[in-house]
Amino acid sequence: MLEAIADEMLTRVVATQAAVYRAREQLDRVLNLEWESPAGRAFRDRAAELAGKVADLDARLEAARGEIWGARSDLAELEASILSGVAMLSTATLPGLLPPGLLGGNGILGRD
Repeated sequence: MLEAIADEMLTRVVATQAAVYRAREQLDRVLNLEWESPAGRAFRDRAAELAGKVADLDARLEAARGEIWGARSDLAELEASILSGVAMLSTATLPGLLPPGLLGGNGILGRD
């Protein structure tokens, strides 16, 4: 279940990164235009500020993606450890749980 949550988070981060990539492309186009009017230059300056914030967001998303992959790895390790412990527990205790002869000679409960 936790791996499914991590997968969903990873999917959302990747989708957000795709949107950020498209936004960066659009902002780069705006920044490459020549502006003659003061309003156009002000727009370009605001676009440059936004481009910086979008770049920061992109870096944070990349870091989040790395953290999620690390968490998935930790979850897989924990799951393997739990399953290993359960397997060891079951092989150590199950044979001793059923008294000899309970299943009968042919292995069917109550029948010989």
